[in-house]
Amino acid sequence: MMSAIERLRQMVGLEPIVSPKPRPDLYHYLGQTPTEQAEALAEKTLPGSDPVVVTARRKRADIFTYIVEFLARSTFEVPYRAEMGKGQNLARRPFLAPSGAAEGGTFDFAEGYRWDTFFQNKTLIIAGAYDLAIDQLLNLADVFQDYGRIPNALTTWFLSHAQPPLEALGVFDLLEAGVPPGAWSDRVMRIVEQDLVKEWWDHATGKKNPRQTSALVNQYGPCITRHTSIHYHPLLVGCEDGKDHNWVTAAYGEHYLPVQVNAILYGVLGRLARYYQTFRPDAERASLYKTLQDDLGEACQRLFWLAEGRWRGFRNYSLRPEDEGPIRYGDLGAEIWPLFVGLATPQQAEVTRQNLAHFYAGDYGLAATSKALRAGGSIETAPQGWTFQWEENCWPPLMLIATEGLLRYSTSETDAFAQDALSYQARWIRWAEAEFARSGGFHEKSPYAADQQIEGGYYGVLKGFGWTIAAYLTFLQRLAQYQHLESL
Repeated sequence: MMSAIERLRQMVGLEPIVSPKPRPDLYHYLGQTPTEQAEALAEKTLPGSDPVVVTARRKRADIFTYIVEFLARSTFEVPYRAEMGKGQNLARRPFLAPSGAAEGGTFDFAEGYRWDTFFQNKTLIIAGAYDLAIDQLLNLADVFQDYGRIPNALTTWFLSHAQPPLEALGVFDLLEAGVPPGAWSDRVMRIVEQDLVKEWWDHATGKKNPRQTSALVNQYGPCITRHTSIHYHPLLVGCEDGKDHNWVTAAYGEHYLPVQVNAILYGVLGRLARYYQTFRPDAERASLYKTLQDDLGEACQRLFWLAEGRWRGFRNYSLRPEDEGPIRYGDLGAEIWPLFVGLATPQQAEVTRQNLAHFYAGDYGLAATSKALRAGGSIETAPQGWTFQWEENCWPPLMLIATEGLLRYSTSETDAFAQDALSYQARWIRWAEAEFARSGGFHEKSPYAADQQIEGGYYGVLKGFGWTIAAYLTFLQRLAQYQHLESL
């Protein structure tokens, strides 16, 4: 029987809430049955006839089946502007949701998300689903054209706040996989250019609620802080950095310069310079972006690198008058993004490598923050009134950024950078496979050590999960590339 509220919705002329339509047909190129698709994905992930590789594929048959079933049930198409229950859908094309429909609960991630797209597309590239990966980027470009910004997620609920701008890096993932540039890449990169000025850089643009002011730019250079008065809660400010439930976000809100988002912008500028050097030659644009990247890099080095003491490494920078300067706190994102985008010098990369081993590494993975770097630092006790899922938990996207960042600075397959990266990847895969055997799935986040209880945050531990699968497949490929599969 229709409830009174349902009847009222009908009477006032509102359309019913739409359930996302799964698009498993987008993976039929892998095969017509789940078994065929799983075997094809296994061969794309671990190609070749070497006995070790063949054994690795067979050993993980159930996991590859789970992954293709996850892709089939979590790839959706929703009519544009249809009501989804979290606002109206803004994706005009199919998209891969992080977790699909809720399993045994009311919370889910059944819409497209901005920074998840970067990690999800790594899975789609490995699977050869290039068209869907491009569609995901074009969905973001469409929303920018319609609303002048790319929000946290692609429904109207999320239009007030952004997530890290990784689209340019995602374009290069596709180009480096052999996808030719074309109208798709030109459109996304043009949106990236506009997004830089319209969303991230505020100084002298006439915008209100700035991340930059003349005073900030004159004193600190082109580094950005967070949006201010449009956000009523630090959690939404933290979304811009990707880590929305951690002590730094709760303690400082917008009153600090974050390493992570500034390092990402450094990487975006580098990709733009390369795009206009190599794929769409435009000397003026390429030179401008290289100059902007150099300026931002200089500011990041000056502000974020703490050269001496226990907290030596890349640190966020407090803007509060009472403690202006480096925030002495162990934030994994601040440590690793400078490596991933090439901002760190080789000497800084070596310090960071040692920091990861000494302060973050656990039995299974890397902690999102370091307990060892809290005592005597800028934030010694937890801010009140929050749950902090971006603290001790191990997060697959940060594992991926950390290990790929280490490999970027490796000069041989046997040096310390490569060995540490492969050790972390193998350690995490062993835990993830053991957890898969226990629970029958992958999860959004995980413990980093055997003696740690996972912090569920405000919505618990969700199964799926898009970026977890991306880390798993990427790590398998890396271990095969470096002939370390037998370590599993």
